[in-house]
Amino acid sequence: MIDLSIVIPSLLEPYLDKTVEDIKRHAETDIEVLVGDDAVEKLGQRALTNKLVREAKGKYIMKCDAHVSFSQGFDKRMLEEIDDSTILAPLMGVLDPIGWTINGKKMVSRYGFDTNLIMQYLPETDDDETPCLQGSAFMMSKENYFKWGVDDESLGSWGQQAVQLGILAYLNGGRCRTTKKAYYGHVFRHSDADFPYDRGPNPGQFANSEMKRRYLNQSIAGLIEKHNYFCDWTPEIVHALPDVV
Repeated sequence: MIDLSIVIPSLLEPYLDKTVEDIKRHAETDIEVLVGDDAVEKLGQRALTNKLVREAKGKYIMKCDAHVSFSQGFDKRMLEEIDDSTILAPLMGVLDPIGWTINGKKMVSRYGFDTNLIMQYLPETDDDETPCLQGSAFMMSKENYFKWGVDDESLGSWGQQAVQLGILAYLNGGRCRTTKKAYYGHVFRHSDADFPYDRGPNPGQFANSEMKRRYLNQSIAGLIEKHNYFCDWTPEIVHALPDVV
């Protein structure tokens, strides 16, 4: 019986094999790893991830990027904490892709979004709940993945998943959390030249515009208030948000 299905959508990823090997080496439960190659599928990241999740056999799925490394027993620790109202992520650090080592000096657990619905890192606290997640590794039930519309293809091929996770969890009575009992390292890309593929002009712009059209209103007021007006949010700005259409 599969405890966890780990899905990895990829496109010309140079660290894909290392990531798969890393997952299998550090997992301690019965997992399956499903990899999708969009150079072959040509579906776009959202549609490809949906395809992989539909094929998944586990009750819980974990989506991760194709350039990550996990702590020993990450799957077991997270499965011990996951529930059907939570999207759960491990602590995140920076992965050096050459040495395949994680820099543990600055581990991140809290994420928010500003008034333009752009993900931002928040100051670290003891609170394990977070307004949203970073998006490169998260676990949730397969049922909620589809019920909540995590990879809504009407948002385009990719983009804005970090913010979307927080908003969708909140609107469906759930929450985002980070566990400090598991961690991972992520290879960060800081410019278009760092990507192994052409992201096109204004990457993620359509998804951001559509997210603002759908959610930049009173529907997210409670989420912002719950987390005490993070980033550049203020009570005045939240009060001025339009009503839900």
